[in-house]
Amino acid sequence: MAFVVNDRVKETTTTTGTGAVTLAGTSSGFDTFAAGIGGSNVTYYTIAHQAVDEWEVGVGTLNGAASTLTRTQVISSSNSNAAVSFAAGTKDVFCTLPAGKVATPEAEAYGSSANPILINVTVATKSAYHPYSGTGSSLGYLLNGMESPAFKFTGADSGKKYYYKFDQSDSSNSTHPLLFYLEADKTTAYTTGVTASGTPGSANAYTQILVDSNTPNILYYQCSSHGYMGNFVKNIGNRFNGDIAMNTNSAGHLLIADGTDFSPTALSGDATLASSGAITLANTSVTAASYTNTSLTVDAKGRLTAASSGAAGASAGFAIAMAVAL
Repeated sequence: MAFVVNDRVKETTTTTGTGAVTLAGTSSGFDTFAAGIGGSNVTYYTIAHQAVDEWEVGVGTLNGAASTLTRTQVISSSNSNAAVSFAAGTKDVFCTLPAGKVATPEAEAYGSSANPILINVTVATKSAYHPYSGTGSSLGYLLNGMESPAFKFTGADSGKKYYYKFDQSDSSNSTHPLLFYLEADKTTAYTTGVTASGTPGSANAYTQILVDSNTPNILYYQCSSHGYMGNFVKNIGNRFNGDIAMNTNSAGHLLIADGTDFSPTALSGDATLASSGAITLANTSVTAASYTNTSLTVDAKGRLTAASSGAAGASAGFAIAMAVAL
């Protein structure tokens, strides 16, 4: 099961009442729900009576054969946004994009493990509008028919990961596995939460990624076998391209590189760091005082370990004698 939206999907129905509607086929120029959405999948729908002022927009779930559509969630309708009890007569049923999805900035339905957000992948010759036209492979990915778009993942809760499923069943995907990387040139693969199943170009082949707060803020979807076929995708999370992990804002921490990431680490040893940014040095074993003819002891790190007043370097009588002689 997946959430699928497609163009020019329309059928008719004569079902009455508020229950699931039985789909009765389509007209020339349109796809059936079976062809355009697929059995057991979820989509946005509109039902509009051809002769009566009755209409409904919502989220619907198709049965396995895509012959009936269950009205899972009503978004808006002619019945004060509640389910419409449709009268007898012919109704049009078609895939749509609700106004709320466009009017609400960057709205995204939840893609669960049982109902991932489905992205259909095909491969075609790059046009001049591909971001890497003239670089790498002459072929590029199309996502839901769009040529290698830059887009955005949603998912900032590790307990409720968002699932994105890149369907590579189309035969054009043969030899072009879609995977994720931290750079466009594929220097570093990103594999956390990523599952590849089947052979690209064959039925049921896909790559799926689970997105949460630890997913890097920029990932690149690219072919593992050929260069620069895809583009990038953004995510709002705690990790920046897999290099900086901002998992605390506790006072007295610095970003420290450990060879893999930058992690917040408390300043320790001979100094402490206040939230104001002030650094306080730890006391040594030397008593604060004024010393004359000082005798100092330091360790190998140059830290004072002892201090005391010492004797003058020349006797007083010697100093007077020298002054008279001069």
